[in-house]
Amino acid sequence: MFLDYSELLNALDSGAFAKITINNRRIDKAEFEKDLLLPEKGDGLDHFRKEYNEMLLSKVTGVSSSVVQDRYITVSVVKKNINEARAYFSRVGTSIITHLAQLSSVGRELELQDRLRIFRDFFKGGEPAAFDFNLKESMRLGHSFKDWLCPDSMEFHKDCFRINGRWGRALYLQGYASYLKDAMISELCDLDRSLMLSIDILPVPTDEAVREVQNKLLGVETNAGATRS
Repeated sequence: MFLDYSELLNALDSGAFAKITINNRRIDKAEFEKDLLLPEKGDGLDHFRKEYNEMLLSKVTGVSSSVVQDRYITVSVVKKNINEARAYFSRVGTSIITHLAQLSSVGRELELQDRLRIFRDFFKGGEPAAFDFNLKESMRLGHSFKDWLCPDSMEFHKDCFRINGRWGRALYLQGYASYLKDAMISELCDLDRSLMLSIDILPVPTDEAVREVQNKLLGVETNAGATRS
């Protein structure tokens, strides 16, 4: 699995940037079950539907207002024009989905509506949408998509900020460890609250990576020689 994950990361060339985002969002469990669970039909296939429903419910905690976890991979690249960018994303998107399948994961490209909904859930978490957003209809009426997803108000104070009815504070991490265990990320993601955690992946050119590894090995050999002497 580790090698498959390495191949996934190596599917990106050195000119691309990737971001892994883990989004814990709070949902209404009753609405979740109503919208996504498969109803039984009594056709001899209900045991498959039951297994699928159990898999979906396993992603949701047991409280009435539950947290479901979504994972995203965002890829960005600099290209000369839109056609080159589309060709690149078409190739890389297929490659990423293939590598995810090798990790027993299912990946799909998000549509515009899905991406806008992520922003809305971030800025207006817990607020039900007053209407289903339709970008074409909004453009026809001369409205902006920002009216649908942006918060109604933002206030900034000396040591905190307020978005609608929610308060927040930005913390500066002065001392940053050179190594973090994956258990720390896992514990953060297991918190029963809404959060969005992003990890940036910056590919390094092959020649630069080889040079860095050689310098590390040289430093280790030098320290080992000094210890023996």
